[in-house]
Amino acid sequence: MNGIERIRKYQQSHGTVYTLKRLGQKAAQQLLGSYDRRWMRERVSAEELKKQRDNQPSAGLISVVIPVYNTDPEMLSDLLESLESQSYLNFEVVLYNGASTREETLAVLKEKSENEPRFRVIHGKTNRGISGNTNEAVTYARGEYIALCDHDDLLTPDALWRMAECIVEKYPDVIYSDENRITQNGRRHMDPHYKPDYCPDTLISDNYMCHLTVIRKLLLEAVGGMRAGFDGSQDHDLFLRLTEKTDKIEHLPYILYSWREVFSSKSHTDLYTCLENGCRAAVEHEAVLGRKADAIPVNKEIRLWYEIPEDVSVEAIVHGDSEEECQECLGELQFRTDWPNLTGSIVVAGETERIALINEAARTSSADYLLILDAGVTEMNRYFIREMLMYAQRDDVAGVTGVLTDRKKHITHGGFALGMEHTVQCINEGMFVTAGGWHDMMNKVHNVSAVSLCCLMVKRENWLDLDEGYRGGLAAADLGLRQKQGGKWFVFTPHAQAVKEPCSLLLSGDERDPEDIARYEERWGKDVYDPCYSRRFGRKKANYQF
Repeated sequence: MNGIERIRKYQQSHGTVYTLKRLGQKAAQQLLGSYDRRWMRERVSAEELKKQRDNQPSAGLISVVIPVYNTDPEMLSDLLESLESQSYLNFEVVLYNGASTREETLAVLKEKSENEPRFRVIHGKTNRGISGNTNEAVTYARGEYIALCDHDDLLTPDALWRMAECIVEKYPDVIYSDENRITQNGRRHMDPHYKPDYCPDTLISDNYMCHLTVIRKLLLEAVGGMRAGFDGSQDHDLFLRLTEKTDKIEHLPYILYSWREVFSSKSHTDLYTCLENGCRAAVEHEAVLGRKADAIPVNKEIRLWYEIPEDVSVEAIVHGDSEEECQECLGELQFRTDWPNLTGSIVVAGETERIALINEAARTSSADYLLILDAGVTEMNRYFIREMLMYAQRDDVAGVTGVLTDRKKHITHGGFALGMEHTVQCINEGMFVTAGGWHDMMNKVHNVSAVSLCCLMVKRENWLDLDEGYRGGLAAADLGLRQKQGGKWFVFTPHAQAVKEPCSLLLSGDERDPEDIARYEERWGKDVYDPCYSRRFGRKKANYQF
């Protein structure tokens, strides 16, 4: 697919305005170096590198494994030089050469291995592909931990030191870091990827872990390493299988890896095949977890479709200022959506008086699932209930929300981000709904730390009473933090859609109830950590901006 065709397809799925915005951002990064200036401020300093070299963590040997096949010699040299400059000293590099025929590539391998004793080159008789070559390299690795590395990318000089520090402090099974991209010619850094902590639904939708990843060798061997037949999504498939065996996964919020944008790579030349393989990996992963699902690629995303027993019951608890408003909302829900076993009850009270009544309605319900819905919610799409039910049926899910917009299709709710300047903020408030936003997050199912009481689907047995000391929207954020303590997740799905104008329960704008703020901060403190939203972003608005 050429550049113009890629832009046209992006415009079709994201809208003209957002496409132009992204083109402007790309141009500023590539031509003007707008992100390079930020990168210069963020990257490790010479003083810090000296301190790291003088203070070596006792993490043991880390093996960096690199599959090589006819790699561009300049790119390969750049990668190996980035490894030579590491501030952590106890590492080895295992390069598995899959029968390269390019003389310049072989010359680089020979020169580097002869001059650097930590570099070992294994010459294979055949090219086994990325997965096979990587697996072969792992068999020769001597370290307890394996760092996966592509053959044409770059590591920052503190990359392995940061990983080693984490190993000593937490002894995890898997560690991953933030990353950015570098242009093919190596002149510009761009597109920083500030990642969340481990979020299972986010990972199924998209391989956000990616680079740099370090894995305990015993675990890597236990899952069988990388699998052939998942070309373009071999890392994604591996990470999903790793999460089936462990939850000891640590995220380092530092950019430690630069992924080179090579236009001949499979993700550029055959994206659809990559997505198909990712869908297959996701379906197999769900099957291992006992969940039957289908998956198809939609607009460059992995779209899951879970089976739901048709006989489960849903009770919509519609809350609003008047009985007439609540009845109208309930009637519209029953008319517009497709779920057959749907009943409803209403809660009539002002926004500041609803919490206790919602608790009572939830406790006395006999339905399998509860849908807490503000009476102002309208224009639900046909599969509004079904889309949320697919995720709410899981035991590890505390609640599910869809995307709410105003009538002009600007987002009014997409989940909450915590630890913001105004305590809690709606994610991407005001953004056009099809734009997608940061790494297309709003077009993917992903985890958030809390959702509004304007739209919350929950399995009744997973219901946890709201704190009746709150008067408004912060009760939902408090619920999110309490459910997180119990090990449960909140899920956002963009495939359940409805209209809801801004209101205080959505925590729209910057106004918050002072008494609610005081209660929230007394329990959770002023600096709340949100594992689903990186601290690298600004705190004024939850719009993934710096």
